[in-house]
Amino acid sequence: MNNPKVESDSFLVCFDGYCLLCNAWVDFLIKRDKNNVFTFASLQSNRGRNILLKNGCSECELEALDSIVALNSGQVSTRSDAVIEILVALGGVYKIARLLKSISSSFRNLVYDTIATKRYVWLGRRDTCRIPSPEESHKFLE
Repeated sequence: MNNPKVESDSFLVCFDGYCLLCNAWVDFLIKRDKNNVFTFASLQSNRGRNILLKNGCSECELEALDSIVALNSGQVSTRSDAVIEILVALGGVYKIARLLKSISSSFRNLVYDTIATKRYVWLGRRDTCRIPSPEESHKFLE
């Protein structure tokens, strides 16, 4: 499916399509994205990977990525920075997440990496990547 919005200045959220925690995060965002700010792609999708490559991610970086990646107006954010950028873009009360930037990124990423390392143990994983429902398919690249 071609989504022209993603080719311009939209906010793309790339996530691990196998991860149940990541999929729950995507569900959380879709439910609250009243202004249709976000478009989604799994990190395993060719389209998502190609867009990230066009925006400065190297193939090596993509191979190592197993976290949330945010692409907003050509700016790529990963790990805790991506979560903060996504929450701020969600708007409303979530803009308060901007305050998390006052915490050192090394500490924020330590917390993020700890959760990321344990996510399959705590919540499990899918055998296949997420397939969007018909109602939400317009929000996904593939």
